Amino acid sequence: MTDLATGPAFDADALRDREAARRRRRQAMRRYLTHPAFMIGGTLLILLGIVAIFAPWIAPNAPLKTNMSLILAGPSWEYPLGTDQYGRCVLSRLVYGTRISLQVAFWVVTISLTLGTFIGSLAGYIGGWIERAIVVMIDILLAFPGFLLALALVAAQGSSLQSVIIAVAIAYTPRVATVMRSVVLTIRPRPFIEASHAIGLGHLRILLRHVIPNAMAPVIVVATVSAATAILAEAGLSFLGLGVQPPTPTWGSVIADGQAVITTNPSISISAGLCIAVTVIALNLLGDGLRDTLDPQMRRQTGAKML
Repeated sequence: MTDLATGPAFDADALRDREAARRRRRQAMRRYLTHPAFMIGGTLLILLGIVAIFAPWIAPNAPLKTNMSLILAGPSWEYPLGTDQYGRCVLSRLVYGTRISLQVAFWVVTISLTLGTFIGSLAGYIGGWIERAIVVMIDILLAFPGFLLALALVAAQGSSLQSVIIAVAIAYTPRVATVMRSVVLTIRPRPFIEASHAIGLGHLRILLRHVIPNAMAPVIVVATVSAATAILAEAGLSFLGLGVQPPTPTWGSVIADGQAVITTNPSISISAGLCIAVTVIALNLLGDGLRDTLDPQMRRQTGAKML
């Protein structure tokens, strides 16, 4: 009789919970779809992803194909953006360079987000001498500009795509760790954490199930901005000859190739610079949109402005 009495009530509660969860998901989706910065940034990144995936079909020529009879040729039907000093199609090199930039951004965000989340949450939750040691290490890394630290690491490891990804990820991990630690410090004294301790949950379970999920919103925003800086860092390293080695096409190497003829044919460097600018702007817009939609305080301010 007890099961029959409590069964329908339990089903009704579960149904209400599922309906509330669906309503929250619809509200979150509505916030994303109605935020201009998020939609513009997301659309641009989707288009760049399509270009990177379908580069062999989009590029009019092979990126490494040379035509010595058409050195520094102007735009034409076969070469829409002209050729460089080696007779290579500039547009094809830019299209294939999208793959390198997005690959660097993806892996840098993945590595820095994973390491930064682990290090920052460990420091903020455990505290004591572990926190002090981690804070000292983070402060030492933050004392160096991110690009200079990545430059030193690449110079020590050697120039390759893997070295660039690892170096840039290490250089920008302290930023994520700092934000994660700050947020965890505000979450640790909250009542639901104390209640988790009271019912006997272990520290690892509390950290993984309650602390980190509630601290991820601002960290994701920082990671998105780090993706933009990672693309700039990769382009800078390639421009200096310490990034992905030629003849692999990257936006930074295209700018370096166009530097020698910038007075006579500035379109080579300008086109690559515009690619970098558009990608960085897209990532920054996406980060602004995520900040406004994930942060409750920012949502209230945005809603007040719209009213």
